[in-house]
Amino acid sequence: MSGPKTSYYRLTPAQRRALIAQRERERRIGEARAYIVHLTAKLNSVTKLPDSAAEQAQALKERTGSDGGYSELRKKLEDKAAAAQKKLSESPEKLERAVTEAQKSLEECVNLRGELEGVAFQNLKALRQDISDSLDRTSGADFSSIMTPSQKRVREMEQELLERLAAIPTAELNDQLRQDISDAQQKLSEINDEDFLHNFSAMTVAKLEKECRSYSELRREIGGEYDRLLASYHTLCGEIGESPQGVPFSRSAPERLEQLIAELEAKIARSDEQSYISQCIDEVMEDMGYRLIGNRSVVKKNGAAFRNELYSFGEGTAVNVTYSSSGNITMELGGLDDSDRVPEPTEADRLAEDMRSFCGRFREFERRLLEKGVESEHISLLPPDTAYAQIINVSDYDMTEDIDTAGFTEEQRSGSAPKELSADE
Repeated sequence: MSGPKTSYYRLTPAQRRALIAQRERERRIGEARAYIVHLTAKLNSVTKLPDSAAEQAQALKERTGSDGGYSELRKKLEDKAAAAQKKLSESPEKLERAVTEAQKSLEECVNLRGELEGVAFQNLKALRQDISDSLDRTSGADFSSIMTPSQKRVREMEQELLERLAAIPTAELNDQLRQDISDAQQKLSEINDEDFLHNFSAMTVAKLEKECRSYSELRREIGGEYDRLLASYHTLCGEIGESPQGVPFSRSAPERLEQLIAELEAKIARSDEQSYISQCIDEVMEDMGYRLIGNRSVVKKNGAAFRNELYSFGEGTAVNVTYSSSGNITMELGGLDDSDRVPEPTEADRLAEDMRSFCGRFREFERRLLEKGVESEHISLLPPDTAYAQIINVSDYDMTEDIDTAGFTEEQRSGSAPKELSADE
């Protein structure tokens, strides 16, 4: 080989298009699978209603003979969600179609959940009224008449606020807003002051109603897009081995996710290209008769990373291919030993001859790479010279086979040329 050669290898436009098309197919499959996991979780979540709603429906039915259609509607919701989940689990070969159908089923389930919450709210009011009427009939007296005017106002306000909180649709809400509603309901049971209730109505309940309404409207507007982008982002993070950033749902969240996705796609594209180039170099080197005999990876203190691959060249010599983190690839020839040292004069002369003998081989190497869609841009092509002769310390490498590390043989030290591989060997 002539002196060390450093080149920047890149894909030809046609090969890059082919790699992009392949990556896009794989990405769509990965995103669909991730989104199926998300949809399955959402379908599970939408069928989980508070136990109190079912208990109140049952109590109302026992007292009045009707639960307002709650049981029938809940079974319809659970059956639809179960059918959608079953279809998702049975359609691995038609992922995109399964996702589209499940998304439609999820929207229908969310609407059913809203209907159920409306029925549950009406059941709660009806149950309270029936219990109150029953107490009045049993005692023959109106208990509300024993209360002071202030107590009556507090009770009425408390009931009104509880009903307002119970009337908030929760199907589209996140866990935090659902918890805020629950906390507000609990807090109401502890308030006995009329002025405090007025403040609580304005500062907590009204604010919570507005927040929930805004959130639900935004979910209906961009929720599907956000969910798909989030699933795509998490898929890409898993592919590249990065921990995903938290991107809470908001008006600007889809734009932020698109930005993060674009950054990851660029990283993955570069990684895929470098992997393909490395694979092609391995294949061409093997086709030309050079066995891979060792490798190593190094990270310097400044963060720069590179890796080396050793390919057998002749007896006691190897081609060292260095891949830098910047994308540059250097190829240079050296003698093999198990210690760090400089070559002896006769070894340096022998290595210079080997460098010259590899010139034609290097041109053949790049011709074969180009056939695989990899073209080169030469950065540094140094001439064969004893100044570039080196001894490679194989103890720094993970070797895949035993190598004679006694340096050059006596025949080589004396100046006899080693056997050269032909272009077809």
